[in-house]
Amino acid sequence: MDNVITVFKERQRHKRIEFERRILTEVSLSELTEDIKEMFSPFFSEAILYKGDVENVCIDIAIEAYLLGAEYSKFSSQGEPMRKVQERCFILEKALIEALFEYWTFWRSSRGYEESLQIACDVFVSNWWKKGYEKGVMRRRLRLH
Repeated sequence: MDNVITVFKERQRHKRIEFERRILTEVSLSELTEDIKEMFSPFFSEAILYKGDVENVCIDIAIEAYLLGAEYSKFSSQGEPMRKVQERCFILEKALIEALFEYWTFWRSSRGYEESLQIACDVFVSNWWKKGYEKGVMRRRLRLH
C-alpha cells in the first residue's frame, strides 16, 4: 500500500514539473526585466549596488506568481470567474507580495516610500499572477496543458 502512495505522489510531482516546464517556455525574460524596470525604477536609486540581486528576486517572485496563476487557472474550466479564482489563492499571492516587499525594504534604508513600494509590489505580483492565469486558461482551452 505504501508503494502505491509513493508512486502516486511521484507521478503527481512529475506532472506538476512538466506543467511548470511547459508553461514557463512562454515567459519572456526580456518582458520580465522590462516590467521590473518599469515598475521599480524609482526605488532602485539606493539599492543600486545590489540592483542585480534585487532584480533576481523580482524575477523569482514574478515566476512564482505566474506559475500560481497558471496552476489556479484550472478553476476557470469549472466556470469560476478570474476574480473568484484569485480569491482562492489570496493567501499564497499575499505571501509573494509580502516577501517581495520585505526584500525591497531590507535594501532601502530611507523611509517615506513604504506605501508606494507596497503598491508597486502588489501590482507587480498581481500582474504576473494574471499573466499566468490567462496563459493557463488559453493552454487549457487549446488542450495544451
